[in-house]
Amino acid sequence: MQENSHTESDVTTYDPATGTYTVDYSETSDIELSVTVVHAVLEATGKEPTEVNLNDAIQPDALNRLFGDKHDGTPRSGGTLTFAFAGCEVTVTGDGEIRVDPDP
Repeated sequence: MQENSHTESDVTTYDPATGTYTVDYSETSDIELSVTVVHAVLEATGKEPTEVNLNDAIQPDALNRLFGDKHDGTPRSGGTLTFAFAGCEVTVTGDGEIRVDPDP
């Protein structure tokens, strides 16, 4: 795993109106999307890393490939994926946003 120069609290914002946490993936792009999703859920729920397993919801490599660059190196655009993970509703968008609703 590559080191991240940001802490998750530096890039995660909370919206009290909607009760959701949002991460701009472009701010954490030096680490894998799947790792960023896990960290966002941990921050939103207060759970420990040993209490969650992303594989229970989605295959991490598939998530990384789904929103990763195309084979020719060009970025993908568009697309949205919503899934349940660790009691949360997680939405990942092609424009680089991860939204976590800890109380769906």
